[in-house]
Amino acid sequence: MKKISNLLLVESEMTKAKGHFLDYLIETSNYFKKNKNITWFLNKNFDSQGLFIPKYCNIKKIIISNNFKRKKNKLYYFSEEIFHFIFNFYNIFFFTFFFVKNPKKLFFFYKCLLSNYLIIPRYFKNFYLEYLKLNFNINDNIIFQSCRRKDIALVYFLSSIEYYNLPKIHLRIFLPPNKRFKDFYFYLNKIKNNLQKNIYLYTEDGFKKNLISTEVGDTSLVNTTTPIFNFYERKFTLNKHIIGFIGEARINKGFNKIPELINILNKIDNSFEFIVQFSGTNNETENAEVQLYELSQRHKNVKIIKKYCDYLEYRKILKEITIMPLMYDKDHMNNTNSGIVYSCISNEIIPIIPKDCEYLKKILADNSFKEASTVENFAHNINVIKDDYINILKNAKISSKNFSKIIDNGSMIKNIS
Repeated sequence: MKKISNLLLVESEMTKAKGHFLDYLIETSNYFKKNKNITWFLNKNFDSQGLFIPKYCNIKKIIISNNFKRKKNKLYYFSEEIFHFIFNFYNIFFFTFFFVKNPKKLFFFYKCLLSNYLIIPRYFKNFYLEYLKLNFNINDNIIFQSCRRKDIALVYFLSSIEYYNLPKIHLRIFLPPNKRFKDFYFYLNKIKNNLQKNIYLYTEDGFKKNLISTEVGDTSLVNTTTPIFNFYERKFTLNKHIIGFIGEARINKGFNKIPELINILNKIDNSFEFIVQFSGTNNETENAEVQLYELSQRHKNVKIIKKYCDYLEYRKILKEITIMPLMYDKDHMNNTNSGIVYSCISNEIIPIIPKDCEYLKKILADNSFKEASTVENFAHNINVIKDDYINILKNAKISSKNFSKIIDNGSMIKNIS
């Protein structure tokens, strides 16, 4: 009987449930739960109250990040940075004595330390001490779910110190790294010789992969990946069409266009129903929120859900939605892609995407989606989908099956399996 190996998922900066971060943790865990012992390393301040968390996951809230954000409170942020700088020298003494009986590890620790300007990565101490308790070896795996600068700094130290007993490390990059002193690419170059050996780099195809490949200098060192999803098979029988808008209320995600689209569709055909789910607005989108609540008061077919929906709630909403207009800014979609698109594909929802999003057209089957560039175009295409829904849904099912194969045959799944 094959021994079950260990899988550690790391999400270091998630202090509350927002975006897709918690969702991706759960989806990845569900995918591997049959043949892996799964542990999560999360931020110490992560608030899990009221959220669905799989019981089979071993949760460790151990990563300490800044209490203050530079953009919001510079004075407290820099005061905290000074404290960490001073405390850093205490940690140098701590690890010197910690590794004193293991000269090789002590050597690699100081080698990393000198090349990092005598700074120990912020997350390293708590991570490493807890990591040692797991007794990982070369047959185990670590996934940094959304790898950022502080994560890859930690990986640089970990991969050097544990060189002779290093599990496979998988770094998934969802957001294009910013350039700065000792930035993401600074550490990426430090671990470059380990790439495709026991450290693997992943990002989505398109803009991000081209950007990172240019910095690395070798396309073969950057693997293409997609988020892992569970799938829902939709029936062909349909009582009504529900138009869905879900996610963060941001201008570049088209939130301000939603009231206009609902008004247009209600004038054309009042048989549509609408679900608008979002967790909060800002100064740029609060007026659209007011308009949406006014629409919900005038029209019974408009349902507003203003809250973060956890894993189970989110999937319940996805099962209700039949058509999803993604009125995103085209450049935003091309540069960062969207987890909502993958939610559409895996739940056989018909998406309407911004025109000229070439990457999305690669993963969507022909006639399983529509394109639009204006609110009027989106409204028109919703009616087109309604009139030919069965045929388009047949193609959406093809997209879903193809996407499932892409996940199963993906580079990260193969590298872990």
